[in-house]
Amino acid sequence: MKKKILLVVASLSQGGTKKIVLDLFNYWKKKGHNIKIITFDNKTQSLNSESRKYIIRLGLIKHSKTIFHGIFNNLRRIYKLRALLKENQQSEIFSFIYTTNIITIIANLGLTNHLIISERNDPEFQTISTTWSLLRNIFYRLADKVTANSHKACKIIRNYVPNKKVFFIPNHIFFKKERVKLKKKKIILGIGRLHPQKGFDILIESFYLSKVYHKGWKLVILGEGLQEKFLKQKVKELKLHNNVLFKGFQNTLNWYKKSKIFIMSSRFEGAPNVLLEAMATGVPSIITNSCPGAMYYVKHGISGLIVPSENVLALSKSIAMIVNNKALQKKIIQGGFKSLKSLANHKKIFKQWEQCIFT
Repeated sequence: MKKKILLVVASLSQGGTKKIVLDLFNYWKKKGHNIKIITFDNKTQSLNSESRKYIIRLGLIKHSKTIFHGIFNNLRRIYKLRALLKENQQSEIFSFIYTTNIITIIANLGLTNHLIISERNDPEFQTISTTWSLLRNIFYRLADKVTANSHKACKIIRNYVPNKKVFFIPNHIFFKKERVKLKKKKIILGIGRLHPQKGFDILIESFYLSKVYHKGWKLVILGEGLQEKFLKQKVKELKLHNNVLFKGFQNTLNWYKKSKIFIMSSRFEGAPNVLLEAMATGVPSIITNSCPGAMYYVKHGISGLIVPSENVLALSKSIAMIVNNKALQKKIIQGGFKSLKSLANHKKIFKQWEQCIFT
């Protein structure tokens, strides 16, 4: 049976949520469903011309100078979104990220749509204001279903949402074991927003302590954000400006293919797509134990290395160990392939999303 589906997301700029939204959009469009994406911003530069036809851009992303501006801007989003949802009654609505989820729940009150919201991070450590946290506790229970991409997130959400409404849906990967033809270089790769959450300050210090740059290794960081100046100053102080390179947002696939090690140094995380992509392209990975969603795929010493969060010394030792142990690299690459093949199968996971509609 064909369905009318609306995917609601604040923005389709860079990030793991963008990948999930666009993959679901393409999957359901191919199956013949009537599907649209609603965004709060106007950015569609990264989308092809065909996809842009299906985007409804509300143009409501504005900087709030005061709390009153913030309230006013969110009321505008609720008002405009509600008008759209009212025009599309009997729809299946999928909303992503906590602020958008809350706005969508309020906008949908009293309407006949079926609403599924998705939490994409670790609720325990998210930097979220007291007001938004309270609103989440109040309104999440009003959604028809709530999904999360880690078992830990599901457990926390069940504190304020009935158990029968909460569903674990892991991240997927279009897994194809490739023979990488590009010659690998002595590159350690880090990807993400330049934000305290991602722990790039820890990664830079650990890289310095590991001393692997003496053997020609470089640390490449892909991403942009508010910590760029701070991180570059740290690199300068450690005299690593020739060994730590900031490349902004780039095509990550090319970097996976030429990097030998991937590191996720996050202080907290959900289930990051970048980790799955690294594993799928044969890059042995090191992650912190503050990434509960990643533990679904990574077993220490088998499909990756796990170090304590914010432990510079432990991370530096793991970097030195994996750089100098080709047998360990090979073991982790093979373990990663096996893990993805059994756990991140996109067909199986898309069926879990479909069950949210048809059950």
